[in-house]
Order: sequence, then structure tokens, then C-alpha cells
Amino acid sequence: MKKAAAFLLSLMIVWTAAAAAAEKTYHLEIVSKGFQATYWQAVLKGARNEVSRLNAEAGYEMITMNFVGPDSEADITQQVQQFTSALNANPDAIGFAAVDQNAFKDLLNSTMSRGVPIIGFDSGVPGAPEGAVYANASTDNYAAGAAAAEGMWEKIIARIASSDAPVRIGEVNQDATGESVTRRGIGFIDRIMELAAEKGWKAAVTGNEYYVDSVTGEKAPEADAKIIIEVRVPAQPTVELCANEAFVLLNKADLIAVFGSNQVAAEGIVAADDNLFVCGTGDATVIAVGFDSGATLKAAIRLGILYGAVTQAPVDIGRVTIDLLFASAKGEPVEDTDTGCAFYTRENIDAEEIAQNLYD
Repeated sequence: MKKAAAFLLSLMIVWTAAAAAAEKTYHLEIVSKGFQATYWQAVLKGARNEVSRLNAEAGYEMITMNFVGPDSEADITQQVQQFTSALNANPDAIGFAAVDQNAFKDLLNSTMSRGVPIIGFDSGVPGAPEGAVYANASTDNYAAGAAAAEGMWEKIIARIASSDAPVRIGEVNQDATGESVTRRGIGFIDRIMELAAEKGWKAAVTGNEYYVDSVTGEKAPEADAKIIIEVRVPAQPTVELCANEAFVLLNKADLIAVFGSNQVAAEGIVAADDNLFVCGTGDATVIAVGFDSGATLKAAIRLGILYGAVTQAPVDIGRVTIDLLFASAKGEPVEDTDTGCAFYTRENIDAEEIAQNLYD
């Protein structure tokens, strides 16, 4: 009798252990760059949807997630506090998009010493200590900037060719610190310079020192240039201050085109044009190209104020981030994943492959 009871007890222990293993839970912390742009809300939507899908598949609440971000993409101090809180929550993995790539080295070393995997998303964490970031889920931002240049180029090439005087192409970047914005801005300039060189035209780059110094193409003096690329960066990453920079560009008589490298910068261009009415799709207008989406940009494209924009896949970035976090939390190998981009205009904004990536 005692042997039977002992046998039953051992079976109960095995069953209990198996049930506990079967219902293992994972907590994920995600620290984004902010919530001021609806872009981040789309990333959050993708993350939430994927957590719900995985939990439904498991049949229980296998994954919990906490998704935060600073009030402004310029608020480094707040994001440092949020990352510290995320680490103190003892998560199984952390998703991170750094506002400033240089402000988190000590925290990243601490995270690595605790053995907590970090998955970068969107801008990721460039310059992180080796081994701290397991993988990134993001658009290839340099290639995305080049895609914006190519989309714009088709519209302005004939105008450049027919001009007897130098022409100006403007670029508004919300900052010169975030990896995603800087890579796009540099990718755009480099590609414009390449396209110009293919035609035998020289290009000068002027304005913000970081961008001027970071381009890879051979820069010509302004006096010798067929194309002058002028880069402007506001003191703070807000629509209002980006609009001020765009206003300066749009008032220049030789400006034929302008690029806003994210939603905030592109909305700043639209806001500046509210008072000037120089942007459009005609041959005598300024050809404005934006980045990302949102109600303002979509409306501007439909109205012909913006010629086009490059869209990322923000919902998919959220989904892929969760998949990478979950895999790394389980100790599975992970690798960088490019979530892609596409150039869209009024002509293809409603096409399925574009519309699924746009958000309000």
C-alpha cells in the first residue's frame, strides 16, 4: 500500500513538473524611441497582435509585454530611466530603439552581464558593446533613403537637365543623432550624388555639418555644382521646428525639390507649405518627398502637395520584434531581419502592397 502511494505521489510530481514546464511564461520589455509619431503606435499594434497570436496558439498567457517610450524622441534622460525600469523588471528579453546611440553603453553592459538578450528594432542600438544586441528588426535605412532619392529623381531629372543655372535640393532631418534618421538622410544624399555623377553633373553638399561630413560621394564646391544639396536640422525634433527649417528652404528661388526623412520632418514640410503653396507635382513646383505615413502625409499625397513618400512596414516591425524577442528568450539563435520599404505616390497609395503598410 505504501509503495502504491509513493508511486502515485511520484507520478503527481512528474505531472506537476510537466504542466509547469508546458505553461512556462515569458515577460518582454520594449523601449521605443517615443510615442509622438503615429509610426510608433503602428509598431505597438504589430507587437500586440503578435503577442495575442502566440498566446492564442499556446492556449494560455505565455507572453506578457510592456511597451514604453519617451514623450519626445529628444528626451534621452526619460528613455534612460525607462530602460533602467525595464531591466529592473527582470524580463526574459528587451526590445530597444535608442534615441541616442551613445547614451546607453553602461546600461547595455549591465544588461549583458545579467544575460538578458536585447533585440534592436527600428533604429536599433548602433555602437552597442559586442554581444549585447542579439539581432535587429528594421528597415535598411540607408537603402530607404536611396529609394526616396530614386523616386524623386524620376520627377526632377528633366528639370535639372534643362536648367542653365544650378538647382537646389533640400533635406530636412529631425536630428543628427538617431541612427534611422541619419542613415536615411545620408543614403538619400549619396544616391542623389550617384545619380548626378551618372549624368556627368557635379553636386555640392551644404548645411548641417554632420551630414556634410558623412556623405561618401565626392563633393564639389558650390560654384562648380550643377546640384546643391542643402541639409537642415532643427534644434529639437518637432513638427513646428522642422517646419521652420523647411520654410527657409521653400523660400529659396533655386529650390526644385525637398526631402523629409521621417514623419515629423515630412509633416514639417507640409506645414511650411501651408503658407507658401509652392509644393506640388507640376514642373514648376517644388517636388516634396516624405517618409513614413500618417493622416497628414497621406492627405498631402492625395492632394498633390507631397509628390510621394517612402513607407516602412511598422506593423511588421512590431511583429518581427516580438518573434525575435521570444526566440532569444528561449535561447534560440536569431539574426537581423530587414522589414523592407517602398516608394508610393498618389498613383499607387491604394495598392494592396502599399496600403497595408500605411497608418493614420
